[in-house]
Amino acid sequence: MTKLYLLSKTIHRLFLYLISYMIIFMSVTGVILKYSFFSDRAYIDLGLIRYLHNEFSIYFAVSLGIMMLTGFAMYLFPLMRRKPSSKPLTTTPQTIN
Repeated sequence: MTKLYLLSKTIHRLFLYLISYMIIFMSVTGVILKYSFFSDRAYIDLGLIRYLHNEFSIYFAVSLGIMMLTGFAMYLFPLMRRKPSSKPLTTTPQTIN
């Protein structure tokens, strides 16, 4: 069980770095597509930018999904390791002096 946790932690961290770079790329291409005056001044092909943005969105969604699944596995790991206590929880009344 611990190996699964460590594997999911490693995968989660790798996809964290991947998604960080993809966020930067997707935001830059999205801003270029939204504000077309960038393409007028820099001679950028909007068709190519739109194509790249659309193609990377699939990889972005898959990466985010994998990151969510590994994060959920890491969230469940401590909950699954807890053992039920053998002693019943009892409260003792406190006296006020």
